[in-house]
Amino acid sequence: MNLAALMYLAISRKLSTTISALMLLFAVVVLFSFSAHAAQPVAILDCETSVELTEQFNHYDDPSGKLTLADILDQKNAIGFTPLKGSLNDGYSHKAVWLRFTLFRTSRFPAEAWLRLGPPYLDYVTAYIQTGPDPFAASSYRRVRLGDHIPAAERPIPDPDFLAPVFLPEGQTVTVYVRVQSITPLSLTVTVQTKAEQVRSTNANILTQGGHLAIVLVIIVLNLIFFFRIGDRLFLTFTLFAMALFINYLSISGILIVIIPGSLHLVSDSFGDIGMSGSILLFSLFLQRLFAPVITTPVRWYLKFMAVMAVLNVLVKPIGYYVETAPITSFGVLCMYFIVIWLSIQAIRKQLPGGKFFFVAFAISNIGYFFYFVKLVGLMPIEWWNINNLMFSSLLNIVLMTFALAEHLRETEKRAMNALKEAEIMNVELATERVATERQQRFLTMVSHEYRTPLAIIRSSLDIMELQMSDHYPENSTELSKMKRAVRRLVEVMDVSLEKSRLSDSSEKEGAVRTPLASFMATEVEEVRALWPKRTFNFTISLTDQAINSEKHYFTTALFNLFDNAQKYSPPDSPIDVDCHGEDNEVVIRIQNQSNSALTNETELLFDKYQRGSNSNNTNGSGLGLWLVREIINRHKGTVSFEKSGIHVVVTVRLPLADTLTK
Repeated sequence: MNLAALMYLAISRKLSTTISALMLLFAVVVLFSFSAHAAQPVAILDCETSVELTEQFNHYDDPSGKLTLADILDQKNAIGFTPLKGSLNDGYSHKAVWLRFTLFRTSRFPAEAWLRLGPPYLDYVTAYIQTGPDPFAASSYRRVRLGDHIPAAERPIPDPDFLAPVFLPEGQTVTVYVRVQSITPLSLTVTVQTKAEQVRSTNANILTQGGHLAIVLVIIVLNLIFFFRIGDRLFLTFTLFAMALFINYLSISGILIVIIPGSLHLVSDSFGDIGMSGSILLFSLFLQRLFAPVITTPVRWYLKFMAVMAVLNVLVKPIGYYVETAPITSFGVLCMYFIVIWLSIQAIRKQLPGGKFFFVAFAISNIGYFFYFVKLVGLMPIEWWNINNLMFSSLLNIVLMTFALAEHLRETEKRAMNALKEAEIMNVELATERVATERQQRFLTMVSHEYRTPLAIIRSSLDIMELQMSDHYPENSTELSKMKRAVRRLVEVMDVSLEKSRLSDSSEKEGAVRTPLASFMATEVEEVRALWPKRTFNFTISLTDQAINSEKHYFTTALFNLFDNAQKYSPPDSPIDVDCHGEDNEVVIRIQNQSNSALTNETELLFDKYQRGSNSNNTNGSGLGLWLVREIINRHKGTVSFEKSGIHVVVTVRLPLADTLTK
């Protein structure tokens, strides 16, 4: 091989080595320069008219919220982007979040497209769309300011969602950066649409949102009419709750830009605050009123706590602490859903009007509310099925609640009608009883007039006959004694009947007078000893100057009936013990006798009208004696009780002392 060939070979080898080194260096530079984009998946736009971007995002957190696009494009920040699973959903935070995605279209997708971003309640959303050739130069990006704090005139198009136009050259990638910052939950969805699809989606969105709000407004008016017609404040509270939901949805749906485009950025937060906090506050009040018969004290205090938190959210927003309090309120609302279900179950158990309807209404609608608030605090990824679940849940809630309230009203009216019918029946029964009572009183008045005089004549005649015949006809004294007892019994029966009539007559009043117990009780015991000389009455009293306020005639009748029962239902040779003493501010009178037969467990029943004991089969009586005693003692603000103690029967009367009664 000649020298020229050797030199050519050496030069060729050096040149090849140099070229290889340069190519390797170029590859390293390219790989390093595009390292931030190397992990960036590309969204391919082909034949679909609408492509929802999920799994195509890289994101970067900016805790300070001060980084600009130039800062983000700087290599030290660009390498900080990490892949994001699904869509952005970080809950409440003070930070700003940058999203990056890359678009590439085929020939079947038009070059002019739109980015649709949501939800529409975010405060600040800024899109940076690549228009120049250098993806690392800030000058290559066009800025589009969005968000509900941005005047509608500065948006590319007035739409409930955030729309940004994008031009996609064929065969080239277009990088888009989106900066999101809001005191509302940080969540973002992005959809790429053709121009025709954008128009169709906007029209469908406005019709859907407008239809939803129109239905809610109709239900509000209906419940307001119910309130004015019926006057039930439950309907008013629910109406105000539905109005708060209506105002809140005006804000979070973005529909305000269609209604008041010039003032949207000024009132959107106010509408959202009033709607959200007002709905929580009024819902708490509504639950307290609706479930008042079954609500417990802890639940009532929890609902009051939620009402306070709702007001607190509005108050702390101007001073910058909304992000800290809003998650607490959201978790509190989640707990309220479980409380509502529990209250509905209790309402069913207590058979409250409309309880089953309320359970169904809350159980169905609360599912949507539950998932909405779980998504709101960032615990659930954004999916197609939970994007608009608040709209459907709120609509379903107020519709079902309206039916439930109507059922509640229907059952309440039904129960009121039944109560009215029962009241009418009771009125008829009372009228019938009143007529019977009047007839009885007329009869007893006639008895008093017609029988007292003949009985007095008979009794006097028997006394005369006893005086005249005691010396000449001693053998007839027994018969005279029987006749006198029979007459005395007739007088007693008539007196009991007359006293019953007089107690039933509210106009028949005998003035209560101060009655010293010692002398009064001594007199009464002496009377019964004279009346039944063969019976032993043991009387003990530890009172001196104590007194009661009594209607003496009635009180004498009560004591006589108790003494009569004691001697009537005890063995003839057994003593009757009468004890009178004081206990605290009361006078206690105890009458004890032996029982001549076994009593069943019927002590309280003996005080009922026409009720006689099981040991009264061989004795005369009408079953009114103890009833009359209780009526008289109650009239004196005292109590009477009947008890068994071994072989004895004890009746205890308790009466307040006169000085105690007047205090």
